[in-house]
Amino acid sequence: MTESPRGWGVTPSTGIPTIAFGNQKGGTGKTTATINSAAALASRDHDVLAIDMDPQADMTKGLGLGPGDDNDPSSPKNDLPNTLATDDANLLDVLVDNPRTDNTTLSEIVIRSDDYEHLNFDLVPSHKDMGLARDWMDDAGARLSLKVALEELIDGGYDYDYILIDCPPDLSVLTDAAFIAAQNVFLAAQTQATSRDALDDLWDQLESIEDNQQIEIAIVGLLANMYRDDGQSQKFLDAFDESYASLAPIFKLPMRVAIQRAWDNGCDIFEWEDANDQQVERELFLEVAETMERAFDKTQVEV
Repeated sequence: MTESPRGWGVTPSTGIPTIAFGNQKGGTGKTTATINSAAALASRDHDVLAIDMDPQADMTKGLGLGPGDDNDPSSPKNDLPNTLATDDANLLDVLVDNPRTDNTTLSEIVIRSDDYEHLNFDLVPSHKDMGLARDWMDDAGARLSLKVALEELIDGGYDYDYILIDCPPDLSVLTDAAFIAAQNVFLAAQTQATSRDALDDLWDQLESIEDNQQIEIAIVGLLANMYRDDGQSQKFLDAFDESYASLAPIFKLPMRVAIQRAWDNGCDIFEWEDANDQQVERELFLEVAETMERAFDKTQVEV
């Protein structure tokens, strides 16, 4: 991991360090990084809010709040509610001007960690309606909707140390809204050529947002997921070093099963107790959390 100076992150309009996890390519470990970075920050005594902006709702499902597991009657997910299918107000209602749930706020849909034993941080879940966002968020103002909603949440008395946002695997209006609200991006990529191409496209999108919105966006880190000690992975890292290493640290996550097992059981790597050793994953995401503390020049918490 390369060493970076303290305080290179951008503080957004809420005053709360906010980080969007993105890559327009799916399957890169973006959601894994969001969940376990949030859990690592929480383990260091930070109050964290995670927001699932992805219509595929992988973070919500990965935390056990999606459909149960019909193939495994003993799965802990079967004992938790499916927040994706509720008819109550949801995240899309916050982001669009919807007459059905007029003036819905984030505070109405935040799931508090105190309500569920397995949650280490607060969560704004995704919802089945989020797939309509591309049709309903079709004007320039929609890209500011999450920024405004977060400002209202913090002004309303919610106090967090960090806010993490899991973006869709594309460059849609939802992703733009997350980048504008956060002004800090954590990249996730598999160590292969197609992921590098997707990162280049994402970089172009970030520059476009900076120009159009007249804001600064910082890169906080890169997760090189499913890293192998081979020529292809090293070629990817060398290319990334050449373009981005001066901007942010790189974290290498090897191919391991503990994270998938935690996912299967609806929790993060810090909550899941596996018979196999998972210290490698925990130490890596603790390094990510420490880097986020440095990025925003926040005093590190002794644990």
